[in-house]
Amino acid sequence: MGGKVGNILKAAIIFAGIATGQAWLFKTLEGSVFKFFGKQLLMGAIMGAASLALQPKMPSQAELQGRTIAQRNPLTSRKIVYGRTRLSGAITYMEAVDDNKDLHMIVSFAGHEINAVKKVYFNDQLVKEDLSDGVQVTPDSDTTPDYSGKVKITAHFGTADQEADANLLADNTSANANFRQRGVAYIYTKMTFDQDVFPTGIPNVSVEIEGKKVYDPRTGTTVYSNNPALCIRDYLTDETYGLGASSDEIDDTLFTTAANVCDESVDLADGGSESRYTLNGVIDTSNSPNAILDQMITACAGTLYYANGKWKLRAGEYITPSDTLTVDDLRGAIKVDTRISGQSQFNAVKGIFVSPENNWQPTDYPEILSSTFEAEDGSERRYVDLTLPFTTSPSMAQRIAKQSLYRNREQIVVTLPCKLSAFKYEIGDTIMFTNERFGWTNKVFEVISWSLAPDAQNGTLGVDLVVKETSNTVFEWDENVDETAFTFNNTNLPNIADVSPPVGLSVTEELYTTSTGSGAKVRAILSWSAPADAFVRQYEVAYLNGSEWEFVTTTSGTSAHVNDLFAGDFQFRVRSINTLGVRSEWTTTTTIVLAGLTAPPSAVQNLSVRALDGSAHLQWDTITDLDVLHGGFIRIRHTPQTNGVTWEDGADIGKALAGTATNVVLPLLAGTYMAKAVDSAGNFSTSAVLATTTVPNILDFNAVETITESPSFSGDKDDLVVSGSVLQLDGAPNFILMEDGDNIVTEDGYQLETEVVNEAAVDSYGEYYFANGVDLGAVYTSRVTSNVRGSGFIVSDLIDQRADLIDDWLNFDGEPSDAVSTQLQIRTTEDDPTGTPTWSDWAQLLVGDYYARGMEFRLLFNSTDSSRNIAVSTLEVAVDMPDRNEKASGVAVDSTGTTINFSNEFKATPTIGITAQNLASGDYWVLSSQSESGFTINFYDASNNGISRTINWIATGYGKAA
Repeated sequence: MGGKVGNILKAAIIFAGIATGQAWLFKTLEGSVFKFFGKQLLMGAIMGAASLALQPKMPSQAELQGRTIAQRNPLTSRKIVYGRTRLSGAITYMEAVDDNKDLHMIVSFAGHEINAVKKVYFNDQLVKEDLSDGVQVTPDSDTTPDYSGKVKITAHFGTADQEADANLLADNTSANANFRQRGVAYIYTKMTFDQDVFPTGIPNVSVEIEGKKVYDPRTGTTVYSNNPALCIRDYLTDETYGLGASSDEIDDTLFTTAANVCDESVDLADGGSESRYTLNGVIDTSNSPNAILDQMITACAGTLYYANGKWKLRAGEYITPSDTLTVDDLRGAIKVDTRISGQSQFNAVKGIFVSPENNWQPTDYPEILSSTFEAEDGSERRYVDLTLPFTTSPSMAQRIAKQSLYRNREQIVVTLPCKLSAFKYEIGDTIMFTNERFGWTNKVFEVISWSLAPDAQNGTLGVDLVVKETSNTVFEWDENVDETAFTFNNTNLPNIADVSPPVGLSVTEELYTTSTGSGAKVRAILSWSAPADAFVRQYEVAYLNGSEWEFVTTTSGTSAHVNDLFAGDFQFRVRSINTLGVRSEWTTTTTIVLAGLTAPPSAVQNLSVRALDGSAHLQWDTITDLDVLHGGFIRIRHTPQTNGVTWEDGADIGKALAGTATNVVLPLLAGTYMAKAVDSAGNFSTSAVLATTTVPNILDFNAVETITESPSFSGDKDDLVVSGSVLQLDGAPNFILMEDGDNIVTEDGYQLETEVVNEAAVDSYGEYYFANGVDLGAVYTSRVTSNVRGSGFIVSDLIDQRADLIDDWLNFDGEPSDAVSTQLQIRTTEDDPTGTPTWSDWAQLLVGDYYARGMEFRLLFNSTDSSRNIAVSTLEVAVDMPDRNEKASGVAVDSTGTTINFSNEFKATPTIGITAQNLASGDYWVLSSQSESGFTINFYDASNNGISRTINWIATGYGKAA
């Protein structure tokens, strides 16, 4: 590497005191250092063992806590995971499908292949352990809440040939086969919405994993390990996120020694043991390599440096020196600093580590104190914060903290101007130094800096060593004396998902009057007692009448009103909700029968109709009756009549509308539209509101055929009878004259005596098939309209049983009934109806355009009350066809005449209009063979000779045959 940048970096390395071997051979500095550090000076990348506690910026407690929280951030950096740790990651995919019922989510947590997914957590609850790569599983069913029926989980370990998740692709999502995330470890979850399972919304998904596999030079294998030396070596050689150093740039002899130190077994106070050092944690690749290496080195209390073209690592251990330097090895006077500055001096260490036993959250490890050091500092306790982001053992954290404290108190730093014989020493080596003037005999020092010292004046070359006093006391550890017991999470907080249900639920029925004065209503009053759960803040109330539970309210009290109910069987239930929104099991009543109400609702107000584009737009005021708004509906009828109209004259048009409706769009028919309100108990309003329109009569239609079945009704009947001139359901009562009985005096003076005999219940259903159908002769588009008039009545409502005067009767024929209805239906065919045609299914006929040749009709009768019948007096169907034109321009007519064929036949012969061009005086034309399908035209001159001319023509008629 040449140029300004290379020279700056080379100078920086020498300035930092990093041993470079032969200072005149800078080629050893080429490689990963310059390739990955760019223009940054290397000084901050070296973690001096003597100043471990005075480290560069470490992750804050908030940053460490945030590692287990999933994030939606398009700029999230990738993470490297070494050892075993718990973390979440970036939400890289989230999609709701099936009407937002299913949520598909991917959380990506490592930018490399991992060794294992040991545990999966939803929020802080363990839901699954020991997942296999690419195998979909369900959570365990013993959790609260129980996710097993609502969640599916698939772990992907991030292999280089990783394929897209098959279940994600097959489950109606927008993901495709390119969504592979190769080299990225992630968790895919499918969550099916359930308010009880996900009371606080989407859970935070996190995992406990065994991270990256690393190369071990001791065995020549790449396997999972949390050995700090091996993890640091892997980062140095990582070509994607690390420094990309080659194997030739790694001093594997020193790394092997460091790895062995890390693996040494250390006894614990509780009788167990652990490795001397481990590295477990997450690397954020957005940080600089300097900062990353500084953090990683804390795990082994070590020193990392670059010398002689190789990366070298020394783990925190005492190295017994073998060489002793004296004044004979020096080329000049030494410099001694006996104390570090007061600002850098401390006598106590505290800090945080990541504790698996405390839910992998940053936790304070027991502080390390020294009464001796404190006394030396004037009895003033001075703390230093030592964050250990990759340490997960409290005892290990204490050992590293003690080393930091004792290293800091070994304060004598000596600069030794040595002869070239000191060339063999490197940073981290220990030597003994004897100097009688200072009273040092074989005093142990650690090399913390090394540099060549050329003397141009004398033409000599030496080595300057900066050494700092050390001793085996720094690394001594007696678990029975030095280890302080660490208290793990010993809180006894309740599980947020364990919520107690209410007790003593009771229900009473009550009538009440609404503030609008709309009449009496019925409601259920629920009351219960609070559970012995201090965190319950409110209750949720619901009731059942049918197949689905209806939500009523949430309340912080212990009672609730369920308003606007009706007669029927009900169940009521209530459950607790705690401060986090988690719900308890339901407390449910047995079936309770409510008496309900029978009063009819108020009439619909201000019905209006507006004709627009062949549709009738009906609108009315909002219903004020609560038993119509909640469980009731609106019914619409239509009759062709425009004068003297009553509800009984109409036939139902369209389906029943919800009681909350205030408008509807229906087919546009001439006549009167009527509306009634029906409450939740099935009671109709006593009067109907009307709206009349004649707009359809101004449309240009041509009557093709009208079928009238009344009054003879000669078609096929099923459970129907013709009584006089009306068609009604069978089962009506029979009447005979009796000699004795109540008398009714007629206008002629006769007395009629009647008595009911052999009374029979009205049939609930009947069918009438028209005696005549329609054959248009060809397939046309036709408009079909109906005219059905009927009147409901109570079959036992006999004239001789009425006490009121005739003028007070609501209807001479008897009380109308809303329990009966009729429906006219049509079926069509494009085939010849006289042969063996294929018919469509029967469908309701109001008014509509049909593409068919043949049509058949039937009328269906329904009665939901055996005492109620309906009498149909008018039954007819009209078939019309609208006007249409067919035309052409610039048509050449030859001298022998030309036949024009219509693209579609008319139903009847149309009127033909001709516009001739380039005529001469005396020219004329003759039309012949005019029919529904076309015509022939000839042109003649004044001498009656056939001639050629050009015409425009137009045919006006109705009907459009296929």
